[in-house]
Amino acid sequence: MKATKMNAKAIKANRKRIFKIEAEVMTNKANAYISRSMIEENRLMILSNYSAAFMGNRQLANSNTDEIFENRKTILENYSAKNDVEENFINAQKNKASLDFLKHRSDLNTALLKVSEEMANVNSKLVEINKKIMDANQSIVDFNAAQIAENKSLINGALKPQKAKPASNAKIIKSNSSSMKQLEKNVKNNRKRMTDLYNKSEKNAAALMQNKSVIKQRRNNALGNRAKILANKSLIKF
Repeated sequence: MKATKMNAKAIKANRKRIFKIEAEVMTNKANAYISRSMIEENRLMILSNYSAAFMGNRQLANSNTDEIFENRKTILENYSAKNDVEENFINAQKNKASLDFLKHRSDLNTALLKVSEEMANVNSKLVEINKKIMDANQSIVDFNAAQIAENKSLINGALKPQKAKPASNAKIIKSNSSSMKQLEKNVKNNRKRMTDLYNKSEKNAAALMQNKSVIKQRRNNALGNRAKILANKSLIKF
């Protein structure tokens, strides 16, 4: 078989192979958008849960704590000591209440600092991720610029198919086949990573929904505590 016919046969086979690769690449593209959408949904749910837990439930619980110890202070101050022993007991109880409150507040400060440190680390990671996004965007711009230059070069006469030879064509065909082999490998790897990412996002979404349910239950618990605090307040005698 002549070299030209062999090249034509190889080109046709490559075109069919490219068509299949294109379908797989575009499927990966669609799946990547779906995965990214799920990740964004999870991120927004995380922020929603964070706001509900920290700005909502936490503030309500802290307000309850303040009122509990305000009730304690009022109860102790309203007791009329009959002798020095009782007075010392009441004063000691006042000190104990203050220490209980301060220890609780100090422990919360420690927990808050730990969370803040972790959030600072997350923010640093997000800065790095944003840099990678910017770099990826720049790679698109650079690729487009190179292809624009290539098109201009071809328009200006660099194409020159009349100078093509069977040997040079075979070299291009061989290079294309090598590129396809590497591309197919990358497509396969991307598909596996995408499946893993999708599964991880599904698990994250389920965990976030569970967190949302727990946040709601704890809000109800805090509201229940508040009702009891108000009931205690109504029983305090002056």
